Amino acid sequence: MMRFSVLATLAFCAVAISACTPGGEKGTPSPEQTTGSSGNNPSSGLPARPSSLKVDSADPCKLLTADQMAQIGIKAATPRQMDLVEGEQSSGCRFTGDGGFGYTVGAVTHKGASYWIEGAGNTDGKVIDVAGFGAVEITLKGGTGFDCSVAIDVADGQQLMVSYIPTTTAEKDQAALCGKAEKAAGFALATLKTSK
Repeated sequence: MMRFSVLATLAFCAVAISACTPGGEKGTPSPEQTTGSSGNNPSSGLPARPSSLKVDSADPCKLLTADQMAQIGIKAATPRQMDLVEGEQSSGCRFTGDGGFGYTVGAVTHKGASYWIEGAGNTDGKVIDVAGFGAVEITLKGGTGFDCSVAIDVADGQQLMVSYIPTTTAEKDQAALCGKAEKAAGFALATLKTSK
């Protein structure tokens, strides 16, 4: 459990420093472009969302149901505040399994998912689709087999962020890690849709 905590902290620190320049000085991400509709500005690089699903009052530990947790091998959920995106902490939940891995789910309310594709940093962001919503698959630049995160564009200036974090070195296939993060993100999104 301690090893998961340390690795999870390292993973989120690595993601959080994405807004830093290679020299370690803080960069300034471009401001989020938003509109008043449920869709977002096409200049953000993400497709228009089918609806707006605000995460302000979402409980991240309830965004994976018991059945969904069983499908991905999760045994326990622990609520916590997380440093997911530079600027402020987000409410989150750490989900742990017995097989040397874990997931985190975070409700980010101060920056939208386009944050991950707006500029240089220590991460690579690839636009993907999660159940009809635009999302960004986030991986560390120059590294593979460490972890993978998926940030779903759920509302203007908000994102639902789900990460898969192996706690052993046995899992090295980056595509497999991102596939697991995307599956859990789809589950969390489906639950968020029903909770509105």
